[in-house]
Amino acid sequence: MADLIPEQRKKTNLYALAGVLVSFFLAGCNYLIFLGLQSSPGFIFTSFFFQLIILLLFANHILNMLKIAGYVRFIFPVKINRMLNNIVLNASYFFVFFLRTSKERLEHDFVEFNAELTGANKLKYAAGEILILLPRCMQNSECKYNVVNNMENCTSCGKCDVKTIREIIKETGVKAVVVTGGTQARALVKKNNPKIIIAVACERELISGMFDVPSCEVIGFINERPEGPCFNTRVSISKLAATLKDLIKG
Repeated sequence: MADLIPEQRKKTNLYALAGVLVSFFLAGCNYLIFLGLQSSPGFIFTSFFFQLIILLLFANHILNMLKIAGYVRFIFPVKINRMLNNIVLNASYFFVFFLRTSKERLEHDFVEFNAELTGANKLKYAAGEILILLPRCMQNSECKYNVVNNMENCTSCGKCDVKTIREIIKETGVKAVVVTGGTQARALVKKNNPKIIIAVACERELISGMFDVPSCEVIGFINERPEGPCFNTRVSISKLAATLKDLIKG
């Protein structure tokens, strides 16, 4: 079972309780509608349909939370799960003001939530089944060598994280590629057909990429931006190395 801190476990239990209350509330609404509109079967059907969708979205989120907490093993397949989570994320944008947060914070939490959910599977992969995608903005802006598509061109000057990641992939045998954007990333995924992807990017690019490969597991690492967006970005090397250690067989 996952080692959760009390706050995380409390949050999971609150979600479960909220799910039960929402279920009773929707059932009561449906019963009242049925009593008052027995002569309008079309309206009743439409209302019932939308209530089922709401319950499905909530049930999926509860299952995800319980999976992260280690209480259950079963969740919906990756493609369906990601589609439902996408609906919840897009719906959440309309409530940013009421939630007293920002769109960027919602996207940040979504990426981390997805990473926790993928990690909760505790699956092991061969090194050749893992693909790491890195953004071009990770390369030092003053570097004259082109490492896009070929990290072997890196001269190991140490001014950016490419050097260290290159050493990690040599040690583990995992394939890593620096890409210029989503189009190239999608082409690489199609060509290599990995079972799991580790992607480093900003929140928006990570979320977009996840929905471009709906059937593949994705662990997103939000890049660090000490000098601003898309310029000399970094990534937590220790977290990346630890994730690879957890994923690789043997």
